[in-house]
Amino acid sequence: MTRRALPVLLLAFGLTLLAPRAGVAADGAPAAPAPAPGIAWLGYEEGLARARETGRPLLISFWADWCKYCRKMQAETYVDPAVVAAVNRDFVAIAVNTTEDQKRAAEYFVRGLPTIWFVEKDGQTRITNLPGYVDAPTFRQILGYISSRAFEKMDFKTYADQAK
Repeated sequence: MTRRALPVLLLAFGLTLLAPRAGVAADGAPAAPAPAPGIAWLGYEEGLARARETGRPLLISFWADWCKYCRKMQAETYVDPAVVAAVNRDFVAIAVNTTEDQKRAAEYFVRGLPTIWFVEKDGQTRITNLPGYVDAPTFRQILGYISSRAFEKMDFKTYADQAK
């Protein structure tokens, strides 16, 4: 080993000792847990089959790469931990890129993006649609309204007022 290599090697070894270890923060305390996984999006046909198997209703999100508010929902609403948990627990989530599947968007009368359809587990009976961007707090309420089947007994405003 040359004299020049020794300081470089010692520096590299020292930096290795100072680097944070997996699962441990720099100060030695346990690191925060890894972020929760996101929404388990499926393709259309796979989602229909899963809904029939599980008995859960469908949440079908129509989106496109070029859609500003679709990207906003992906960046803000669909990453909210409570939204992720509710969707993965109570629904089968399907993502439909309308640029690639214009036929499916037409079948659901999608006129603007983003549009979300809630559909019964049979894949045929449509519950309701939700056009446009929805923030995470409002979306959490909507998910509860649909998953609890409160829509069979009351309108959304009554449901939201009772939740306050």
